[in-house]
Formats: sequence, structure tokens, C-alpha cells
Amino acid sequence: MIRLKQAPVLGDILAGIIVGPTVLGLITSSENIMPIAWLGIVILIFMAGFEADIKEFRRYGTKAALVGLGGVIACFGLGYFIGLMWGYPLHTSLFIGAILTPTSVGVTVSTLTELGIIHKETGYVILGAAVFDDIYGVIVLTIVYSLISEEGLSLSNYGPLIVGGSILALIVAIIPRFTYHIERLIAHIRISEAPFILLLLLGMGGATLSAYFGLTPIPGAFLMGLALSGIHSPEALRTDFEVLERVITPLFFVLAGILLNPWIAAPSEVGVTLILAIIGAGLLGKVLGCGLVARAVGVKIRNALGIGVAMMPRAGVDIVIAVVGLSLGIIDQTIYLSALSLIYVSSLLTPPLAKALLKHR
Repeated sequence: MIRLKQAPVLGDILAGIIVGPTVLGLITSSENIMPIAWLGIVILIFMAGFEADIKEFRRYGTKAALVGLGGVIACFGLGYFIGLMWGYPLHTSLFIGAILTPTSVGVTVSTLTELGIIHKETGYVILGAAVFDDIYGVIVLTIVYSLISEEGLSLSNYGPLIVGGSILALIVAIIPRFTYHIERLIAHIRISEAPFILLLLLGMGGATLSAYFGLTPIPGAFLMGLALSGIHSPEALRTDFEVLERVITPLFFVLAGILLNPWIAAPSEVGVTLILAIIGAGLLGKVLGCGLVARAVGVKIRNALGIGVAMMPRAGVDIVIAVVGLSLGIIDQTIYLSALSLIYVSSLLTPPLAKALLKHR
């Protein structure tokens, strides 16, 4: 893909499609790949936070939260409407809306890094909105699941999310005050590998804490990296993380390709139109919802459209929601195939479109 002047992530996804059930069928189960793939995305997101400027992130944090919320509302509304239009019951329509809400930050971060704008205003807004999207997605899943279950809405369903979110907020607030002491601790260890090992453990700890309280590992990894961004890091430390990232992170995007399996359902003509409608809603919902809100908060038109495009990729919380819905019998194989197809289409379209809109002249 690099030889074709395209984003490398497209090659990773294509590799997954080739070795997965879509083409060769060499890998039909993703259970063994999943832990390593998630480790790869955790490292990528942790490094995105570690290399960010916490002051700049706070500066654009409100914009990012609003942009992410705009995309969530638009996608959920479109998904719910499509479910009703195709004759699905209320609980299935709600799940379709929930599936469309999250964004996959991995493809976005990879694209922004390649363009060199991840630490500019547009990059901070996109990255922050994508991280908020993961949190919004989990909240939407919790609400939808509560509505269709016998338990109904109750505070106990949201207690872990509130506690987890509060702890992550405290981490971002408190750890930057102790960066000097962390640097001294690393210096006193007097082992060349100590900075890399200690920071990697802290990043994985933040991701684990986030997942423990019902969020995905992504918010915890990013916020831990952001909290530690004030540490003075030598070039060797950056090199160690880059090597690890280049070896492991591609497996996450390979996994996205493996998860696509068009043979799990033989949709009718109505099923094909439903798949196309869900893909269209997933793409347009982010472009319009995020783009219009970005324009409303003062982002230039071209950059606002680029933000909407950069928020299109899926391959994270949406898969979790789709698997939950499928296992509970709330959604059928056609809807599940639609969610997997959206991952493929959005991951292929985002890098070249974002490159065209956001690349500096």
C-alpha cells in the first residue's frame, strides 16, 4: 500500500481479508489473535496520548466532546430509523442505532500520524472526539440493554461507569503533578530498559483499569499516556515504543479484516438494501453529525468536513455491541454482516479521503 501511495493500514486490513474467511479461510477464529490485537491498539493509543500536549488537549477538550456527541446522536438516530423502516421491532432498531454510534480510533490515529497533524488543532479535536466516542458507545449500550431487559433503567447499571470515569479523570488531574518524582524514580533504578518497561506497565495499567469498570481499554490507555506526557523522554524510549507499535499494532487492523465474513449470511434483495443503508448511515452520520458540530464550534469548513470523515472508521466498541446483540438474539446475521461490512468500507475510505481534506498544501 505504501508503494501505491496509500495508507499502510489498508494493507493490514487487506491481509486480514485474504487470510480470513472471506478469501482463503486460513484463519476462521479470532480468539487467539484478539488479545495481541488489543495490546497493539493499546500501545498505539497510549503513544498518541504520551506524545500529546495535555494543555492543548484540555484547550480543545470541550470541542472534542461536542463533536463526538454530534456524531453519536446522528448515527443513533439514523440507525434507529432504518430499523423501523425495515420492519424490525423496537429493541432491534435500538441496537442498530447503538452499533453505529462508536468510532474506531485506531485507523484515525494511524492516518493523522501519517499526515503529521495529530498534534495540531484538528488532530486534537478528532483524537479527543474518537476517545469520547468510545465512552459514549458504552453508555449507549448500557442504556439500550437496560431498556430491553427486565431490569430497566437503574443506577446500579451505571455505577461502574461513573466510578471508572471518575478514576480516569483523577489520573489525568493528579499524575502530571508527580512527573518529576516519576523521572527521579526511573533515574534511580539505573537500568537502561527501566523507562520503557515502567511506562509500558503504566499504560497497560490504565487500559486494564478502564476495561475493568466496563469501558474499553482505549480511554484508559490514552488518558494514562496524556497524564504522563510531561515526562522528558529520550529518543531511545520513543524508538523502543515505535518498534513495538510497528510489530504488534498492525495485528489489530488485520483482525478487522478477519472479522469480515460475507458468507455467514445469504441476504435477499431486501437484505442487500439493508446492508447498504446501514453502511450509508454509518458513514453519513459521522460526516454530518461531527462535521456540522465542528463547524458550529468554529472549525473551518474544510477542516470540519475532514473531521467528519476522520470519524467514520469502525472496528472496536461497535463490534462488541454487535456481538452482544447477536448472542442475545436481538439482531440477525444480516445486521451483523452489515456491521462488519461497515468496518471494511469505512476503514478503506477514511485514509484517502482524510488525506485529501486535511493534508497541508
